[in-house]
Amino acid sequence: MSVRLLAFGVVLLLGIGAGGDLFACGDKFLVVSRGTRFQRAAAARQSASILVYANPASDLPKALANVAVESTLRKAGYRPTFVTSGAEFDDALRQGGWDLVLVAMPDGQIVISRLRGTAGQGATVVLPVLYNPTNVELAQAKKQFPLVIKSPTKSQMFLDAIDEALAARARAKSAGKMGD
Repeated sequence: MSVRLLAFGVVLLLGIGAGGDLFACGDKFLVVSRGTRFQRAAAARQSASILVYANPASDLPKALANVAVESTLRKAGYRPTFVTSGAEFDDALRQGGWDLVLVAMPDGQIVISRLRGTAGQGATVVLPVLYNPTNVELAQAKKQFPLVIKSPTKSQMFLDAIDEALAARARAKSAGKMGD
């Protein structure tokens, strides 16, 4: 009886100890629980003031309907301000201090012309949003603006576009300082 119990114990210990992890030499990444994470590392962000002009006559409110814009920007450390009327927008632009202005594509050129009259014209990035654009509209927008957002559907894609625009702004500022 004790021999059978001893043999059963040895077989049980060998069965438990002989898992796939024990014999794997270089294949440890193939184990499901130890897989490689392919998520992007969190971007190093500077705090930035973002003005969102959600003109009700434009497609911007529809384009941003699926994205929790305010909470996404606040979680990332940005300071968003939303305006919906032309008067509020003009007041906000006069106030100044905006790092980025998010607008619908038709309002993009208007915003650039208004920013030319303010002191911080080169410091503010205008980022237009296109809602379900045709290929021609998208190509035309890319000719006018270095970066555009095309129908944002996910918060992370939206945030990545904001990060990219602000990073380009920082690179342009540092290049301008080096050229002085």
